[in-house]
Amino acid sequence: MKKLLIIIFILFLSSAVYAEDYDALYNAAEPFGSKLYNDIDPFEDEDAIKYAYSPYPLFRTSTTLYFKDYTIDAGYYSLVPRKLKGEYYVLFKQGGKVKFIIPIAKKEATPLNFYNANLPKIKQTKMQKAAGAIRKKFYNISKDSMKMEPPKSLIHVDVEVKYIIIIFYYGEDKFTLLFRRTPY
Repeated sequence: MKKLLIIIFILFLSSAVYAEDYDALYNAAEPFGSKLYNDIDPFEDEDAIKYAYSPYPLFRTSTTLYFKDYTIDAGYYSLVPRKLKGEYYVLFKQGGKVKFIIPIAKKEATPLNFYNANLPKIKQTKMQKAAGAIRKKFYNISKDSMKMEPPKSLIHVDVEVKYIIIIFYYGEDKFTLLFRRTPY
């Protein structure tokens, strides 16, 4: 019985530490100081040249998200990680225009083999596999005709008592975004 009480006490303390951690991260995150010119992503042209289609994941929120003075309404957004003025931000784009610029609370490296373990495998018929192998062989011969494969990405959402935590995996980086569940 004592062991069970000790385990419950440790779990309670660890959850309290996480809550304080989120408060500190949320308070330390500063919004982007200005707006982008015409609400256009400055590096959007580079993405259009490198990739055949948008390399950024589409995120659907069914609830309103609150970050300090910003209120992000429910809807579909492309999440674009960018380094602006030396800091990392996530651009919430809708219809090609930047709607919100939210600072990253925490940036870490993605664990090894994370995508292999968490992304679903694409099922293909034998004909699709053969066509893909021929296409890949052709692209290896003439590399100029091939656009880059977009980085793998995954979005995970956790709901805590005070915060909605969006963990955004993009390529080799893991970004943590914090939003309040209620406005100030």
